[in-house]
Amino acid sequence: EGAGYNSSWTWTNTLSYTNAFGKHSVRGVIGTEAINNYGRNLSGTRGSYFSLNPDYWALNTGSPTGQSNAGSPYQSSLWSQFARAEYGYSDKYLINATLRRDASSVFAPEVRTGYFPSVSAAWRISQENFFRNVSFVNDLKLRYSWGKLGSATNVSGTNPYTLYSQYAGRSYYDIAGTSTNPAGGFYNSNIGNPNTTWEGDIITNIGLDATLLQNKLDISIEWYKKKVSGLLFDQKTDVVNYGGGTPPKQNIGDMQNTGIDFTAAYHGSVGKDFKFDVSGTLTSYKNKILALAENQQYFDGPTVRNVVIQRNEIGHPVWAFYGYKVIGLFQDAQDVAKSPAQTDAAPGLLKFQDVNGDGKIDASDRTYIGDPNPDFTYGLNISFSYKNFDFSTFFFGSHGNDIFNQTKYFTDFPDFFKGAISREAATNSWTPTNLNATVPKLQTAGGQSSDGVTSSYFVSKGSYLRNKQMQIGYTFPAGKISKFGIERLRIYVQAANLFTITKYKGLDPEIPSSNINNTQGYSVDQGNYPHTRSFLIGVNVNF
Repeated sequence: EGAGYNSSWTWTNTLSYTNAFGKHSVRGVIGTEAINNYGRNLSGTRGSYFSLNPDYWALNTGSPTGQSNAGSPYQSSLWSQFARAEYGYSDKYLINATLRRDASSVFAPEVRTGYFPSVSAAWRISQENFFRNVSFVNDLKLRYSWGKLGSATNVSGTNPYTLYSQYAGRSYYDIAGTSTNPAGGFYNSNIGNPNTTWEGDIITNIGLDATLLQNKLDISIEWYKKKVSGLLFDQKTDVVNYGGGTPPKQNIGDMQNTGIDFTAAYHGSVGKDFKFDVSGTLTSYKNKILALAENQQYFDGPTVRNVVIQRNEIGHPVWAFYGYKVIGLFQDAQDVAKSPAQTDAAPGLLKFQDVNGDGKIDASDRTYIGDPNPDFTYGLNISFSYKNFDFSTFFFGSHGNDIFNQTKYFTDFPDFFKGAISREAATNSWTPTNLNATVPKLQTAGGQSSDGVTSSYFVSKGSYLRNKQMQIGYTFPAGKISKFGIERLRIYVQAANLFTITKYKGLDPEIPSSNINNTQGYSVDQGNYPHTRSFLIGVNVNF
């Protein structure tokens, strides 16, 4: 049984000034904002009730054996000042500037304040006299922006402080030797980092927006660069020195994303009854780690099923898959003998590449075997109407990303999971008579040459195109329904995730999005429940 409460208040004050004189327009805003959050909860547990009647269930009627209680508070606050200035000349030249000063209680006093400026400018080329005679261009604007944003995501109010707590299972000790009244001690429950401060997102955009062909075609293209400085990440700790306390967030390094965003939309009609809209988006994406804290060259991702799957290293994309590169299957004893020395090597098992050429396969031969980040993503919206019928559909795709298909541990290696194997493993695993197999030899004992290490055998191409939504509807003519007191009546049929085009053999190439602190790894398929195909029939009625 538990109870809790929380409160949050925000106090904002602004002062603005606006004026226009001649071809000039100015606007300014200054303000302050204070935010405070507080909460507390309490819980208790008992069990072993002699009756299953819920009316009897209360904390004081259960057995005291195994009873427990818990409670915890949280608190955070933010104090900000901000200013913004805007200037426009003849609706052709636009300049904006902003400055924020934010102080957050989740950081130590010496580093809790951050300054975050931004500036943007735009030139509406279509308003220039030399461009007014270009009839097919309705609007054309060139823009630039640069800004720094601060983030304190997932940082707790205790992050700067090293804390100690009491818990019978971790810090009580039977000093007197009676075992009935152990002495209460303390354990390190929270590891503090007073140097952790704001994560800064520095974003630069250069873009061109155009409206063409009598406002029928809208086009926008922009180049962007996003540099994350002081990336917030769980600090690596060891049990020997810290006793297993909760690790703090630390500013672990810098990374950068660059790419191009492109959008286009066309609004058209054929005759007076058929109208349509088609729009598409494309975003290219290139990620690179620029620097890491404490002179680190790299740090590994979380351990998943006893192996490290991903590595973050300077000069490489974030969350890159790291392990042994598979170059085939050992075909026979002679193949094993002439290949570089490899632990557990045997006919039918995975053959790894000798990356450094020293004649043996060991940890130094691990290399980058995949990138979970896509080269680009894209989307397509199509909608049209014909008289009273309407239709819409939306496609989304990702290209160039890799997936670590960890479900193969269960389906291709009976030593790991003896409950079932995949159809492909059952029909196309290696045997002395099936040398062109795609699945290693099925065996009841694992090892370094099968599923005991991270290898490219588990990495698959994750590109896909999915129809996310499709809908068709019909709106009844108003003249036929008004006599029933109905203003509007529409029926429709809708499908979600109708079909997917992909070469990925796992359950679903659209892995749930994860942040960089995900303990299960990024773009790692552990048998996530797939996006379901669903159908919906609906009626909209306005009376």
